[in-house]
Amino acid sequence: MLTGSLFCLLPLASAAQPAIQPASAEFLLAESAVQVLPDSPGFVRSAAQNAPAQNTSAIEAAEIAPAIKTNVARKYARIIQPGQQAQPLTPGDKLILGIRNQTRPVSPVNWIVSAGLSHLRDGRPHYGTDSGAFGERLGAAALKQSTQSVLVLGVFAGAFHEDPRYYRQGRSHSFMKRAVYAASRVLITRTDSGEPSINWAQICGIAGSAAITNLYYPDRDTGFTPTARSFGDSFVTGAASNELREFMADAIAMIRHKK
Repeated sequence: MLTGSLFCLLPLASAAQPAIQPASAEFLLAESAVQVLPDSPGFVRSAAQNAPAQNTSAIEAAEIAPAIKTNVARKYARIIQPGQQAQPLTPGDKLILGIRNQTRPVSPVNWIVSAGLSHLRDGRPHYGTDSGAFGERLGAAALKQSTQSVLVLGVFAGAFHEDPRYYRQGRSHSFMKRAVYAASRVLITRTDSGEPSINWAQICGIAGSAAITNLYYPDRDTGFTPTARSFGDSFVTGAASNELREFMADAIAMIRHKK
């Protein structure tokens, strides 16, 4: 496991070049409205002849403007909805995304749930079952999830030039296709250019965060076997999280419709 983690560090030397932003509609409008100074007797006649073409160009630019700005996802959105246009992310943007992912209001809820389930069954990490043990589990859950988020969404997504966001398929696809798609995203992703790729960022990020747990987990939960088990559990948790990302919006819409 530790060897796999070291393998994942090899691409960190490369840096993604920031994508060139497309020209805005305002720029198109500015270009189409070139000013002409009245420095010749034929200015009035020339302006009258060119006015229709200039007006047509301005109208066309105005019609293009809404299409450029419509339905663009927020820059640091974790989920891209069907039909949304995702903004390009630089390696620095991805690192910010990984940090922001663990500063959302829902993140402490995830830590509490993870620590609570482990505490109820006295599972890993084995700190015991008293109140102090729950606090230790809560801290361990926060540290592990935060480390994994930064490594997966930030460090390795930038190193492998991968897009760490989840792209929902939505209701235009069948339930089974969506379920399989969501679960598969822990192993399959897309590159910055939109091409399908093995999700190396997820694999290496999970391996790295699992290896780091050896620094703060109890002795019985360290070593190769416990670390490998933690590595596998994180993939199961990741697949379940993707199912929620795919179907949660539909479930909320159904509940609101019934009300």
